[in-house]
Amino acid sequence: MKYDIPLYGRECTLAITIYGENNKNLRLLVEDANNPETMFTNRTATVNGEKTYYVRLPLAPDVASVELMSDDGKEGGFDLVDIQIQPLENDLKSPYFEQKHVRMFVNFAEEFSYNAGKLQTNKKYHSNDEMFTILYVDQIIEGGRVEETPARISQSTGQIEVSKADFLRYTIPMRMAILLHEFAHFYMNDNMEDEIEADKHGLEIYMALGYPRIDAYNVFLDVFETSPSELNMDRYHALNNLFKQTYNG
Repeated sequence: MKYDIPLYGRECTLAITIYGENNKNLRLLVEDANNPETMFTNRTATVNGEKTYYVRLPLAPDVASVELMSDDGKEGGFDLVDIQIQPLENDLKSPYFEQKHVRMFVNFAEEFSYNAGKLQTNKKYHSNDEMFTILYVDQIIEGGRVEETPARISQSTGQIEVSKADFLRYTIPMRMAILLHEFAHFYMNDNMEDEIEADKHGLEIYMALGYPRIDAYNVFLDVFETSPSELNMDRYHALNNLFKQTYNG
């Protein structure tokens, strides 16, 4: 079942209430109804009774397409009860946004993330002020081999290289989490090479903008699973602690 919800590009939270029986496994998709390869969420849900899912949209389309489907391909056993448009909770008074380069990068990253599905590869994209550059490639190659990373940043120039193969799989919030992490390495970290410090700065900006935690969590798990290491285990624990502190706050 699919429903089109006019949002007129205004930031909001969609409260989507679902009824399911017998621990029904479902998939919830929210996309731009007018632009392919532009997902705002793609999450699974297990419902037994009535449950509400909240989809945060700091970036919102003119018309959101909300699709609910059974994860096993079988019809029936669930209903979409209600969709409400609620205010978005964010923290735009965060000290991060007092820094002009943070605001400028966020604008650039959001524009790139929104359009990444239709942008050409093997091409450089620049922010309006020419401060930031993204090199968009089909896949990130190093030494003739495909790198298991969706993005990386040059420690000498600050240019971010992004893999379209990965970004096509990602929702807009997942793309933003990755871009903010790379930005933090070069522009926010005291130690440019510190992955956990970049995670912290990037995610704090991400959450202050109002993006959903579940998408950040999922994209970092995706990265960690393709590159298992002691460092990534430490990053996973630090990520969990950051989310817990935010919820407690």
